[in-house]
Amino acid sequence: RDIPYAIFTLMSYEWLRENWVCSAKQQGSNNQHWRNMAAGAIAGGIGSFLTNPMDVVKTRLQTTTEVMKYTGVMDCARVTLANEGPSAFLKGVMPRLAHKIPANAFFFLSFELFRRLLNV
Repeated sequence: RDIPYAIFTLMSYEWLRENWVCSAKQQGSNNQHWRNMAAGAIAGGIGSFLTNPMDVVKTRLQTTTEVMKYTGVMDCARVTLANEGPSAFLKGVMPRLAHKIPANAFFFLSFELFRRLLNV
Protein backbone atom coordinates (compact mmCIF):
# COMPACT_ATOMS: atom_id res chain seq x y z
CA ARG A 1 0.00 0.00 0.00
CA ASP A 2 2.97 2.35 0.49
CA ILE A 3 4.02 2.25 -3.15
CA PRO A 4 0.52 3.03 -4.52
CA TYR A 5 0.18 5.76 -1.86
CA ALA A 6 3.46 7.34 -2.98
CA ILE A 7 2.47 7.08 -6.64
CA PHE A 8 -0.94 8.74 -6.14
CA THR A 9 0.45 11.42 -3.82
CA LEU A 10 3.47 12.35 -5.94
CA MET A 11 1.51 12.33 -9.21
CA SER A 12 -1.21 14.49 -7.65
CA TYR A 13 1.34 16.91 -6.22
CA GLU A 14 3.25 17.25 -9.48
CA TRP A 15 0.03 17.86 -11.40
CA LEU A 16 -1.12 20.49 -8.88
CA ARG A 17 2.33 22.06 -8.86
CA GLU A 18 2.46 22.35 -12.64
CA ASN A 19 -1.14 23.45 -13.16
CA TRP A 20 -1.75 25.61 -10.11
CA VAL A 21 1.40 26.60 -8.21
CA CYS A 22 3.67 27.31 -11.19
CA SER A 23 0.93 29.01 -13.21
CA ALA A 24 0.27 31.37 -10.29
CA LYS A 25 4.01 32.09 -10.04
CA GLN A 26 4.11 32.98 -13.74
CA GLN A 27 1.22 35.38 -13.22
CA GLY A 28 3.18 37.17 -10.48
CA SER A 29 1.40 35.74 -7.45
CA ASN A 30 3.23 36.15 -4.14
CA ASN A 31 1.48 33.33 -2.31
CA GLN A 32 3.54 30.47 -3.75
CA HIS A 33 4.42 29.05 -0.30
CA TRP A 34 0.77 28.77 0.63
CA ARG A 35 0.00 27.17 -2.71
CA ASN A 36 2.80 24.61 -2.25
CA MET A 37 1.44 23.79 1.18
CA ALA A 38 -2.15 23.50 -0.10
CA ALA A 39 -1.03 21.37 -3.07
CA GLY A 40 0.81 19.03 -0.69
CA ALA A 41 -2.22 18.79 1.58
CA ILE A 42 -4.55 18.02 -1.32
CA ALA A 43 -2.13 15.48 -2.79
CA GLY A 44 -1.77 13.75 0.59
CA GLY A 45 -5.55 13.60 0.92
CA ILE A 46 -5.93 12.11 -2.55
CA GLY A 47 -3.25 9.48 -1.94
CA SER A 48 -4.66 8.55 1.45
CA PHE A 49 -8.25 8.33 0.27
CA LEU A 50 -7.45 6.23 -2.79
CA THR A 51 -5.31 3.75 -0.87
CA ASN A 52 -7.54 3.44 2.19
CA PRO A 53 -9.18 0.22 0.92
CA MET A 54 -5.72 -1.39 0.79
CA ASP A 55 -5.07 -0.17 4.31
CA VAL A 56 -8.34 -1.73 5.54
CA VAL A 57 -7.44 -5.10 4.00
CA LYS A 58 -3.89 -4.95 5.37
CA THR A 59 -5.12 -4.12 8.87
CA ARG A 60 -7.69 -6.91 8.82
CA LEU A 61 -5.08 -9.43 7.73
CA GLN A 62 -2.70 -8.29 10.47
CA THR A 63 -5.21 -8.12 13.31
CA THR A 64 -7.43 -11.16 12.79
CA THR A 65 -7.32 -13.53 15.75
CA GLU A 66 -8.92 -16.43 13.91
CA VAL A 67 -6.53 -18.89 12.34
CA MET A 68 -6.95 -18.95 8.55
CA LYS A 69 -9.94 -16.59 8.53
CA TYR A 70 -8.72 -15.34 5.17
CA THR A 71 -6.74 -17.27 2.57
CA GLY A 72 -5.09 -14.14 1.23
CA VAL A 73 -5.46 -10.52 0.24
CA MET A 74 -8.16 -11.05 -2.38
CA ASP A 75 -10.14 -13.36 -0.09
CA CYS A 76 -10.04 -10.74 2.67
CA ALA A 77 -11.30 -8.09 0.24
CA ARG A 78 -14.07 -10.41 -1.04
CA VAL A 79 -15.22 -11.37 2.48
CA THR A 80 -15.17 -7.74 3.60
CA LEU A 81 -17.22 -6.64 0.59
CA ALA A 82 -19.72 -9.49 0.97
CA ASN A 83 -20.21 -9.06 4.73
CA GLU A 84 -20.07 -5.27 5.11
CA GLY A 85 -20.49 -3.73 1.68
CA PRO A 86 -18.34 -1.15 -0.10
CA SER A 87 -18.42 1.34 2.79
CA ALA A 88 -16.27 -1.07 4.84
CA PHE A 89 -13.28 -0.04 2.73
CA LEU A 90 -13.61 3.54 3.98
CA LYS A 91 -13.37 2.62 7.66
CA GLY A 92 -10.68 4.67 9.35
CA VAL A 93 -10.40 7.13 6.49
CA MET A 94 -11.05 10.23 8.63
CA PRO A 95 -8.24 9.64 11.16
CA ARG A 96 -5.92 8.76 8.30
CA LEU A 97 -6.80 11.98 6.46
CA ALA A 98 -6.44 13.97 9.69
CA HIS A 99 -2.86 12.71 9.90
CA LYS A 100 -1.80 12.66 6.24
CA ILE A 101 -3.19 16.01 5.06
CA PRO A 102 -1.19 18.23 7.46
CA ALA A 103 1.86 15.95 7.28
CA ASN A 104 1.98 16.25 3.48
CA ALA A 105 1.30 19.99 3.58
CA PHE A 106 4.44 20.55 5.64
CA PHE A 107 6.45 17.89 3.81
CA PHE A 108 5.91 19.48 0.40
CA LEU A 109 6.35 23.00 1.77
CA SER A 110 9.73 21.92 3.19
CA PHE A 111 10.58 20.01 0.02
CA GLU A 112 10.04 23.11 -2.14
CA LEU A 113 11.90 25.33 0.32
CA PHE A 114 14.99 23.11 0.24
CA ARG A 115 14.63 22.69 -3.51
CA ARG A 116 14.94 26.47 -3.86
CA LEU A 117 17.73 26.79 -1.30
CA LEU A 118 19.80 24.11 -3.02
CA ASN A 119 18.95 25.33 -6.54
CA VAL A 120 17.71 21.93 -7.65
